[in-house]
Amino acid sequence: MKNLLFLLLLLPALSFAQNCVHVDTVYSTAKVRELGNRNIVFGIKQMAEEEVSNKYCIMNSGEPIKIEVYYFGVPKTTIRIVGVEKTEQITQVGLRFYFKGVKYEGIGESNTEVRAAFIELVDGVVPFSKTTVSSAIKKAIQECISKMP
Repeated sequence: MKNLLFLLLLLPALSFAQNCVHVDTVYSTAKVRELGNRNIVFGIKQMAEEEVSNKYCIMNSGEPIKIEVYYFGVPKTTIRIVGVEKTEQITQVGLRFYFKGVKYEGIGESNTEVRAAFIELVDGVVPFSKTTVSSAIKKAIQECISKMP
């Protein structure tokens, strides 16, 4: 009878136990490896740990998560009419999370828009914003985590 009572008390605690994980490795296989003088993977581990902690507990002895940056792109569209220009640039970051032998992919996008009258962008390039890149990375991380069990 004591064993049955003990099991009944322990069962709810076991059902609410959280999976513990840790972000093990972040690496890039994308063609773009640097943004200015900064490595593209800089800060991704901390951002991923913050987002993962909303779903899992973070512990060094937990299941490892490996993160691959497989795509970094900046498609751009420009419209010019009689000295008035509108340029829209979309920063895209593709991430893969490897967790328990399964691959989870996510792509994050963030837009930057420039409107100008009689002003030309230097070399037609919209400057990178750290906020834009961080926003795209965070969206890709959230998409990967949403697909994980």
